[in-house]
Formats: sequence, C-alpha cells, structure tokens
Amino acid sequence: DTTTGKRLKQWYQRRVRGAWALDAPKFSFPANVSIEVGNFRIKYLVAQLHYKAKKPTDYKDTSGVDIFFETKPTLYSAGIYLFMAEEGTFPSSKENIHMDLACNYTSPTINVFAYRTHAHGWSRLISGWREHDGEWSLIGSRDPNLSEMFVAIEEVIAVEPGDKLFARCEYDTRTANQSISIGSTHRDEMCNLYLMYYTDRSQIDKVSPECVNQQAFAVPRQIQSHWYDKYMSGEGLMRTIVFLIIAVLGVFAVAICARAYFCPRTTYYAKGNDGFEKLFSPMDDEDDDEVLYRSCKHPY
Repeated sequence: DTTTGKRLKQWYQRRVRGAWALDAPKFSFPANVSIEVGNFRIKYLVAQLHYKAKKPTDYKDTSGVDIFFETKPTLYSAGIYLFMAEEGTFPSSKENIHMDLACNYTSPTINVFAYRTHAHGWSRLISGWREHDGEWSLIGSRDPNLSEMFVAIEEVIAVEPGDKLFARCEYDTRTANQSISIGSTHRDEMCNLYLMYYTDRSQIDKVSPECVNQQAFAVPRQIQSHWYDKYMSGEGLMRTIVFLIIAVLGVFAVAICARAYFCPRTTYYAKGNDGFEKLFSPMDDEDDDEVLYRSCKHPY
C-alpha cells in the first residue's frame, strides 16, 4: 500500500552504501574510488544486521564489517542508484509474473561497475538494462536467492544524460496459497536492483539516487536471454565457439582413451589347417595369414 511505499522510500533515502547476505564473499572498490564521509553530506556510517529468525540467548554472534579508510581523497566517489518497487500485489499459483521499473536518466554521467539484486522467496530473477541511442545493453542479471553480493561487471557501463534505465523482477508464486504484496518483512516481496557506480567527486551530489517508476516495457528480442550479450555476440561469440571446439576435442580424446582401456581390440585370422583361430598379434603372425575381422570385446 501507499504507507508501505513511503516507509520503504524513507528507509532507502538514507543512502544504502553496501549490503551482503547469504555467505557472500568480500567485495572491493576499483582503484581510486571511495565513499567520502565526515566533512561531507554523509556524516555517519551505520552498520545494521538483519536476522530472519530470532537467535537463542546464548548464541555467539561473530557478524561484522571491516572498513578501511584513508585521509587522502580519491579521484572518484562511489554511489548507488537504486531501482525499487514501492507497491504491488502478485496473485498466487502463477509461474511467470514480472514487475517492471523504467526511468529516463537525466543526471551527470555515472560509470556502473557492479550490481546487486534483492528480493524474497518468490523471486527467481532480477535483471537491469541500459538503453543508449536506441541500443540496449545488459547491466546484470542474477537470481536474488543466491548469495547477496555486489557482482562486478566485466566492462564498466557508462550511463549518460538521455539514456534510459530498466529493471525487471520475475516471480514464481505456484506454491503460494494467497496473494503476495510488496513490503518490508520477509513474508512480503521486494523488487530491488542496486547499481553501484563511480563518478567525479564534484558530481556525486547531483546524481539521482533512485528509480521508482513502475512502467511496463518490452525487452528487445536479441537480448531477451540474459546470457546473450555475454556469450552470443561480438567477442563473447568467439569465446563461445573456441570453448565449444575445445570441449568437443576433449570429449573425443577422452572417448578414444576410454575405448582403448575398456575395450581392447581382438584380431582373428584364417588358418589353412584349422579354420578360425585367435592369434596374439598381427606383427608376430605369419605373413600369409588373412585378417578376417577385428572386434571389440570387454576384457572381463
């Protein structure tokens, strides 16, 4: 409902700077990139731990965050652009349901270098795209039920004024016995996609923090599969072809070795005096023996 949406928006306006969950590995910023705190608009860093279930009183908690800092300013400042659904309800017993978010980007240029997805138990995939001059590029796509972490992008994606940004959250509610709403508890659902970027330190305050515009869109056919850009276009296609060739040759080599080991060849010859007779080897046999056939027989 509207109240839930306002509460979620107020929470995220506190500017989330990082999040990890479900045994995610560590994550580091690129060189010359940092978050500026102190003599800046960010005066505090607050670490908050969320637990799905209440722990026993004697539970020894070892959770924590290591933060590294320096006094010399870096060239770039890091920030997060957030896609967030503020409201919505999904029907139960549906295999394919999705929620779309779309915004025109009008802020200074940012360079997206990582992304993170977040939803609850019904979500199966969250994806994000950038449209620049009519061309779509996949920013990232990930199952939010995997380890929650910021995933580094292979090639930094620049988002410029005039570009369009899109996010889609896909759900499967076949096992739900009632409708599911967007909300802040683990019994509700969420649709969040975080884009971590860096920009010039002088521009960080001018960057829009979020996209909450729920608007349906159509993904171009050539990038509907989230792996298309990575494996089936340009250099990705060449890598895929080389990998497939190596894989086929490897399978062929293994098959030959396995056949030689498990299926030794037996050679049969014709003998003038006693018909068919199994001999030891063609090289040790008489020259006038005629090879009739060779067969593969398991040694056991």
